Amino acid sequence: MRFFSNILSIFLLLPAFLALLGPHTVLSEEQVPFQLPSPSQLQRIKTAVLDTSRGRIVFELYPEKAPWHVANFKYLADKNFYDGIQFHIHQDGKIIQGGTPDPKDPDAGPGYSLPPEFNGLPHKRGTLGMARKPDLLNPYRSSHGSQFHILLTDASKMNGSFTVFGQIIEGLDIADSLGKGDTIHSLIVYLKP
Repeated sequence: MRFFSNILSIFLLLPAFLALLGPHTVLSEEQVPFQLPSPSQLQRIKTAVLDTSRGRIVFELYPEKAPWHVANFKYLADKNFYDGIQFHIHQDGKIIQGGTPDPKDPDAGPGYSLPPEFNGLPHKRGTLGMARKPDLLNPYRSSHGSQFHILLTDASKMNGSFTVFGQIIEGLDIADSLGKGDTIHSLIVYLKP
């Protein structure tokens, strides 16, 4: 009986808890400060170069699989959002994460989230994906607006839970060498002619 009472309490308190999280957690394309480019424009966004304190990493991007995430990466790169930001999460041999503009606030970002674009791409070594909060705190399963991760090993348990929007095509050794506190010097997202 106590179990059912606890479950009922959770369901009754969940709306109040979600209200406390604020409007930025509610999934809405209107909150994103840019227009999604046309499909033909999106197909031109194919490569990103991340210059770090350890060296250069080149990504192939997947606009056909994750249009909002790829467009957002370009939007933030064009605004120099990532310049000077440190990687703030590192699990040796597993994952490196960056994108918070305030190292003292690991949840900081641009003030908006992205719709989830779970797309069937596997979470394998060299994958570029977007971070997000756990489902309990994020029932819409939205992605963080700026925090991305690079996988340093295969992680199939992440499939279907995080959006993959790119893959390292050059500089996997640089990604392996990154650690907490290493810095992003710049991110440039290129358009194909």
